[in-house]
Amino acid sequence: MQNTGNQYRLQKISEIQQQLEAEKQKRTQLGEKYNKGVKAVDTIDCILASSIVGLSTLGICLLATIIAAPAVITTETIAMAAGMLFILSRQVNWKLKHKATKREKN
Repeated sequence: MQNTGNQYRLQKISEIQQQLEAEKQKRTQLGEKYNKGVKAVDTIDCILASSIVGLSTLGICLLATIIAAPAVITTETIAMAAGMLFILSRQVNWKLKHKATKREKN
C-alpha cells in the first residue's frame, strides 16, 4: 500500500516539473516577442524623429519664401502629426520595455 502512494507522488512531481518547464519556455518566447516589438518601435521612433526634423527644416526654408505659404502649412501639419505619432510610439515603447523586463525577471 505504501509503495503505490510513493509511485503516485513521484508521478505527480514529474508532471508538475514538466508543466513548469513548459511555462518557463512559454515565458521565454513571450519575452523574445516583446524584445522584438521594442526594437521595431525604436526603429519607428528614429524614422519619426528624423522626419520631424526634416519636415520642420523644410517648413522653415519654405517660410523664407512668402509665396509658398500653403506648402508651409501642409508641411508643418505633417510634421505635427509625425510628432504626435512619435509621442504615442514612445508610450508604446515604454509599455513594451516594462513587459519585457517583467518577463526577464521571471
